[in-house]
Amino acid sequence: MTRRDLAWRCGGAVLFGLACANALVDRQSNGGVDGVVRFVLAIFAIVLMLQGKRVALLVRIERSRHRLLASAIRARRRAARPHR
Repeated sequence: MTRRDLAWRCGGAVLFGLACANALVDRQSNGGVDGVVRFVLAIFAIVLMLQGKRVALLVRIERSRHRLLASAIRARRRAARPHR
């Protein structure tokens, strides 16, 4: 595991901890973030913990103007493959 991957995974753990801590603070007092926002934050944190730097890479690719390149290459290869 690279240092960058470990940093992304640790960032996910920190986000998950913040979501849990906010839930505890919200339970004790009537302040804090809405439950839906906490849930989305926790889910995103779990994905970061499991996938690491791939999440950032996928977001970067999705925002790129070349996001359809991989599917175009795959389609061209399928079309060139002889039918059996």
